[in-house]
Amino acid sequence: MRDRAAKLQKEKERDERKQQGQERKKKSEQDKVLNVVKSRNIHIQEDPSIDIFNISSNPAGSCIKLNESDQTLTFPVVFLYPEYGQTDYIKEFHEDTKLIDQLAIMFESRAPWDEEGKYTLDRMNVYYEDQKRHELKIVPSDKTLLETLQLPGFVVQLGMPSLMIMVPNSPFAKHYLKMHATL
Repeated sequence: MRDRAAKLQKEKERDERKQQGQERKKKSEQDKVLNVVKSRNIHIQEDPSIDIFNISSNPAGSCIKLNESDQTLTFPVVFLYPEYGQTDYIKEFHEDTKLIDQLAIMFESRAPWDEEGKYTLDRMNVYYEDQKRHELKIVPSDKTLLETLQLPGFVVQLGMPSLMIMVPNSPFAKHYLKMHATL
């Protein structure tokens, strides 16, 4: 019996060491991603209560990833359409992809909620919220995701960049931008 108890104890200790090793490896990989993010001058909201690598807590079902071979990043991204209360989640948006190229894929056909057909590539503006100035700012659609994330005041929240899409000069956009400016 003593041999059996000793064997079970050794197995338990081995399993604990294995678990600790896996946790260290995971933490090391996450730190590597965060270091690359910081080296790209991308600002991420820092909140110790939020695990940006926890896929189950992210609506896109993904997290920031580093491609080891070329050291590029992919992000889960959310596009918000405040006029209709709609969202699009992009699971893996490559940092070198231009916004216009992603939008072209998303709007190959008219969105079901866009009954008037006004959300077309030539009529949409992309906005981000400048967290320092609390303003909505236009993002030129020929910018890459990386260039967008590096804009002044852009802060990635919950590990997922958020961009807003509106039709400029529409009554809704005018009202929304005016209301946002007074906050």
